Amino acid sequence: MICASLTEKTADGMVKVGNETKADLVEVRLDFLEKTGDIEKISKIRKPLIATCMPCWEGGRFKGSEKERVELLERTLGFASHVTIELRTPSRLRNRLIRQARLKKVKTIIAFHDFKKTPSKESIKRIIEQESRIGDIAKVAFMPKSQQDVLNLINILMEKKPKARVIALSMGSLGAITRIIGPFLGSYLTYGSPVEGKEAGPGQLTVDQLQRMTSAFK
Repeated sequence: MICASLTEKTADGMVKVGNETKADLVEVRLDFLEKTGDIEKISKIRKPLIATCMPCWEGGRFKGSEKERVELLERTLGFASHVTIELRTPSRLRNRLIRQARLKKVKTIIAFHDFKKTPSKESIKRIIEQESRIGDIAKVAFMPKSQQDVLNLINILMEKKPKARVIALSMGSLGAITRIIGPFLGSYLTYGSPVEGKEAGPGQLTVDQLQRMTSAFK
């Protein structure tokens, strides 16, 4: 699946772009919104929706408290199909969101990002195992320093258990290949930007580019 990451500054803008994209589903990056009083408008997006609000300490833009961030995500549970929560979120708040998501039958993505480096293969496996115990889908994203870092991430996808739900990607230009071939190696989905210049992360390709490139593997 290809997921379009929406980085518009308003809820109305996210609805417009979300309904125009040809992606299979959309990720609404709530941390990009200039105001959040009207986020319920996002329910007008006519596609499965992942609600994400990345804090500054994880490489996102949300500067409020963790309590405020989790409460913002909780407001999306009535219309989101997935909700992302960072592994390093305080466990009390993280577990509260997960409990509420399960009651509403919303899938939980437990995420871990490192925009500076890629840890060892063994460390990545431990992170994924921990995430898988906590939520429905484990997500890891790392900045590679070498081709070996990228290969390690690809190998982890190839070695994962058949039924495990994992999103694994390398960032930057060096890791772009993982965004293309990831779904063919068992990654739950891959993220793309609706248009060039609206990337949510380094090395992110556009939805159109992903569709063209992945069609070559089919």
